[in-house]
Amino acid sequence: MRTNIEENIPFYLSIAAIVVLFFIVEYNLLSREFFALSADESGHTLEAYEWYKGEAQLFSIWLPFHKIVNGIALKIHYDLLVTPRIMSGLFGLLTLLSLIVLTQQLIENKIVTILAGFLATIFLPIAVFSVLPLIEIYFFFFILSSIACFFLWLRNEKITFLWLTIIFLSFGITTRYEAWIFALFLFVIIAYQIFKSNRTSKQKAILILAIIVIISAFPLYWIYLSTAANQNAHGFVSSVTSRYNEGKIVGEIKNNAIYQFLTINITSLNIIGLASLFYLTKINSKVKKYSIILLGTLITFSVLSFVIKAMPTHNYWRIAMIWSLLLLPFTAYWLYHLLETSDSSPVNKYGFVIFFILLIYFFNSQTTQFSSLSYLTRDEVNVGDFLNEITREEHAKIYVMRDGSDKWRYVNLLVTSQKPEQFVIELENFNYVSSDTISIDQKLVSEMINCKIKFILVPSRTILRNNAEYFSEVKVFRQWKVHQLNFVKDN
Repeated sequence: MRTNIEENIPFYLSIAAIVVLFFIVEYNLLSREFFALSADESGHTLEAYEWYKGEAQLFSIWLPFHKIVNGIALKIHYDLLVTPRIMSGLFGLLTLLSLIVLTQQLIENKIVTILAGFLATIFLPIAVFSVLPLIEIYFFFFILSSIACFFLWLRNEKITFLWLTIIFLSFGITTRYEAWIFALFLFVIIAYQIFKSNRTSKQKAILILAIIVIISAFPLYWIYLSTAANQNAHGFVSSVTSRYNEGKIVGEIKNNAIYQFLTINITSLNIIGLASLFYLTKINSKVKKYSIILLGTLITFSVLSFVIKAMPTHNYWRIAMIWSLLLLPFTAYWLYHLLETSDSSPVNKYGFVIFFILLIYFFNSQTTQFSSLSYLTRDEVNVGDFLNEITREEHAKIYVMRDGSDKWRYVNLLVTSQKPEQFVIELENFNYVSSDTISIDQKLVSEMINCKIKFILVPSRTILRNNAEYFSEVKVFRQWKVHQLNFVKDN
């Protein structure tokens, strides 16, 4: 008689193959030199660097988990370009495994679980965000893990899984504000389940109160920090609103999470999972609770973000990723349904093959589309390496003439140089490069000398006038030119 482990060997081998595929996909993205979607990656890395140096404030426009965990990682291995991406890859793998556990708890079918795991490796949320030092992959992991543990608790009523749910949620709400809405919905469902249990009234009250205290502790503390920093409790919301608000109704609709959810999932064919979700909701109480979490949080977040006008104007599609990922198990179920009924219906057999191939094609095409251009380029990595070589002395400062047409690109150089502390960011006599020609005067040069600036980075499109007396060109890259200030040359 076969043991349970022997029976599950094919399943475990399939999971191992999925993990191998995950690493192949991530290696492929990195080998194509896909390092960033926007300046946010370098911005997050610099926050982690400040935490590593012990100079960062807890409160900022971003929630703190990313900078804390990556700041700690930098103490283990200092590399501003590599270490944060290793951390994202680690949490990407954990997210994939969490999705596999969640799918098994929901559907209780190993074939569906394997299909979901396979599709997840090439699906945009995991494939792309596992190579980027952004907060999304941490957010995905904690939300998927909390929901998976919640259903494990429902299944066997072990209090351990309830507390794991709360722990994962508590970490999740330090990643993105959307997690606060997930925490609210999960708390309501958990409280309902506790009220239905056989515990005494006192036990129910104590347990629910403990959960409230744990889940609400960080949001309340964050609101307190916001009040101290912005003189109002909702400052963390208004700061996002003032920074990202598009201001036009059409733009706000297009940026909305529901619109982006529909766009991402229609173009990837993942939208077919909605049919399975609605079907299983009618016959499966677990899926009914799951649909409340998935659709309830999506609708609530969409309405709230529309009302307070706190929506991004760049890379809008990022906000819908968590709900797209939560829908994936039901797309896998649709595939399984076609496979299961193939014996009785030859059409379904061909339907499974065709739809499976189409899903792979559209998933891969979507991932390729969004990773085709890297905001952080190989050229900027080369510039950073060069700056690292020529600034061995701690007193050698670098000034970047920031390009007014792309005023945030300079942060990539702070990261790739590995020495953000050696950059001078602001000069009173110079701001952004707003034209193709810049005149250099004695006043600007004197300020550079006073700031101990030795090297100047100039956008490649910019021509310097009257600079021959002051600057010497050191090296030209595709996007930047490196100049040295003559008055501080080495003797």
